[in-house]
Amino acid sequence: MSALFRVRALAVSGTRLWCAVAGPLTAGTAHALRTELTDRCAGATVVALDLRQLTCASAGIPPPVPWPEGPRTIHVLASVSLSSRTADDPRLHWHTELRTAWQAWSALSL
Repeated sequence: MSALFRVRALAVSGTRLWCAVAGPLTAGTAHALRTELTDRCAGATVVALDLRQLTCASAGIPPPVPWPEGPRTIHVLASVSLSSRTADDPRLHWHTELRTAWQAWSALSL
């Protein structure tokens, strides 16, 4: 059985969506989490994902990070260690501080 994760929508502004994700990222949850995020992000053009409470459950090869399909811009609030485990995706904008992530997500000229 896969470990549980939690996705919460924290803010919505027009076509911008801010979500927080918590729980272990395992091979079993990666696909389900990607599907959940894609469903939640339907219609959103700019998304912020707060992944500070997402953990990679395995010290070995990490599962793929489940970026949602659809948004043209994804602001990721996470530790630097998670960014080094991801494939290049031009939609991603990494932040390690809440203040800069919030400013980028809420900027009018996106």
